[in-house]
Amino acid sequence: MGFVFNLFFVFILVPVTVIFLLIWLLTRKKIFGKTLGLIWLGIFGLVLLSGIIQWLTAKVELEKRDYYGEYIVNRDYFPGRQAEWQYENFRFEIKENDSINFM
Repeated sequence: MGFVFNLFFVFILVPVTVIFLLIWLLTRKKIFGKTLGLIWLGIFGLVLLSGIIQWLTAKVELEKRDYYGEYIVNRDYFPGRQAEWQYENFRFEIKENDSINFM
C-alpha cells in the first residue's frame, strides 16, 4: 500500500484494535467484538476494492503480435460519405514478417 496507509495502520488501526480487543476481553460485551470485526472487514473491503480498481484501470501493454491483422475503416465509428469512400478504396494488412500490404 502507500505511505499514508502504513501510517494509518501503525498509529491508528493497531492501537484501536488492541484497545477494543482488551475492552472486549475484559467486559465480554458483544458490541466491542462486532465493532472490531466491522472495522477490519471495512479495511479488507477497501483494500480489495482498491486492488480491483487498480486492475481495471491499468495501462494495457500491447505486444508485437497484437498489431498483426487487417485494418479497414470502421463505418459505424466514422459515418459519412468520406468514410464510405475510404472503406471501398483503402485497406491494409500488417503481416508477421513486418510487411504492410496496401490494397
